[in-house]
Amino acid sequence: MKESPPVPPRPSQECPMDVLEVLRRKPSLNLFPIENRLSPRAREALASDANNRYPYVEGPVSHYGDVMGLGEVYDYCVDLAKEFYGARHGCVHFLSGLHTMYTVITALVPAGSRVMVLHPEDGGHYATITICEGLGHSVSRLPFDRKTLLIDYEELAVQLAESPVDVIYLDASSMLRLPDARLLRQAAPDTLLCLDASHLMGILPAAPKTLVFDGGFDTVSGSTHKTLPGPQKGLMVTNDATLAGKVMERIPFTASSSHAGNVGALAITLEELMPCRVEHAQQIIANARELAAQLAQRGFSVAGEEFGWTETHQVWAYIPEEQGPHGWGRVLTRANVRSTTVPLPSSDGLPALRLGTQELTRSGMKEAEMTEVADILERLLLRGEAPEQVIGTVRDLALRFPGVSWIGSADTTSVD
Repeated sequence: MKESPPVPPRPSQECPMDVLEVLRRKPSLNLFPIENRLSPRAREALASDANNRYPYVEGPVSHYGDVMGLGEVYDYCVDLAKEFYGARHGCVHFLSGLHTMYTVITALVPAGSRVMVLHPEDGGHYATITICEGLGHSVSRLPFDRKTLLIDYEELAVQLAESPVDVIYLDASSMLRLPDARLLRQAAPDTLLCLDASHLMGILPAAPKTLVFDGGFDTVSGSTHKTLPGPQKGLMVTNDATLAGKVMERIPFTASSSHAGNVGALAITLEELMPCRVEHAQQIIANARELAAQLAQRGFSVAGEEFGWTETHQVWAYIPEEQGPHGWGRVLTRANVRSTTVPLPSSDGLPALRLGTQELTRSGMKEAEMTEVADILERLLLRGEAPEQVIGTVRDLALRFPGVSWIGSADTTSVD
C-alpha cells in the first residue's frame, strides 16, 4: 500500500505566514503604469520545470546538455519578437528592464563615451545617469520642453553641432507623448540612438512615428511587463546585425542564466498578442484618453488637454499641495486601488498621480469602464468618502473583469 504524500505545513508558530495566500491576486483596480497581467498559459510556463534548467550550450571545450529543447524555445521567442516589432534581429535573454539597460550600454557604448540622456526631472529613468557615470561616461542632458512635453529637436541639433555626443540613450519612465524617431535622427545623424521603451513595448505596434529602425532608432529595448503584458523580463530588437552581435556577446557576462521559464512565458505572450497587437495598443491609449477626460470633467487637474491628454498609457493628475506626497496614494491603497505618486515633468517637482490603463485594458475594460474608474477616484479623492465605503464598488468592478483579454483578438478572454 502506497503511503500518502506528506501534507504541506499550515501557518503556525513555526510557519506564521501562508505565503501563497499572500501572493494570490486580490480583487483590486491596478492603475500602476508599470505592471500587467499574465495569461494562464504564460503563468503555466513560469511554473514549469524549465525554470530549473539551462538551454543547450556547447563550446570548444564544454558541453551543457539539454533534453527539453529549450534552445528552440529561445529561437522561437526571438522570431516572435522580430515579427512583433518588424525588426531583423532580436535578443530575449535579459532578466529585467534594468538588466537590459545595463547590458545594452556596456555592450554598445565604449568606455569614456559622451552619452546624452533624458533627465529624471524631464521623465527619465532614475538609474540611467548613475549607471552611465559609474561606467565612466560623460553624461549630458537631452533638451526637453516641459510645456509641450516633447524633446526639443531643434535645440538638440544646435547642441550637437557645437558639442557632438556618441550615444543618445532615451529612457522615459514618465511620458505622455511619444518621441519621433525620424526627427531625432535628423537632429542627430551621426549618433547611436537607443530607445529604452520599457513603458512602451506594448504600445509601439500602434506608434509608427516611434517604431522606426532604418532612419530612426538603432536599438529598441526594454522590460516586457508594463504595456506589453509579459513576464518580468527584457528584450531588444534592431535592424543592425553588428549591434545585435555585440549585445549577444555581452549577455554571458551579465547573466549566467536567462531563466528559460520566463523566456517561454514571453514567447506565449507575444504569440497570443500577435494577431491583435495594433488594436490592443490602440485600446490602451483610448482608455487612457477617456480616463483623463473623465477625471478632468469631475474636477481633477489633469495634464495634457492641449494635445488630447495622452499618447501613451499614462494619465497624470496633479495632487493638491495640502495632500503632500502620500495622502492620495494611501487613500487609494486602502480602497484596493493600486497607484503611483511621483514628481512629473509638468508638476514643478511636486508629486502627482501617474496612472496607467494597460492592466485595465488587459482585463477587458474599455472606454465605458473608464467612467466607473473615474467615479471611484472622485469619490475617494475629491468627495472624501472613506475607503471602507468605496472598496465594495472597487471589488465589484474588479470581479466583473477577472480574466485576461486580447488572446488572439479583443473578444477572446481567458479566466483562471
